[in-house]
Amino acid sequence: MIDKPYAYHKPSADGLAKITRLREHFSNGEKLIREVCGDVRHRSIAITNNEQTAMWAIKAVVFNDPNSEIEGAG
Repeated sequence: MIDKPYAYHKPSADGLAKITRLREHFSNGEKLIREVCGDVRHRSIAITNNEQTAMWAIKAVVFNDPNSEIEGAG
């Protein structure tokens, strides 16, 4: 069996709505970063961290959603 942190979590309808909101927010954030920051290393790091923050925020939604379906967890 796979431990819960590594199992696939299928979000509930409510969780999916939250994920969609997060994805829109982080997508807009990246657009702003690209618009106002020069094409430099710092911008690349900001975009990478934006992607990481989005990933962790989405995981927080599905991992803590009592109505998500967990596949393969033991």
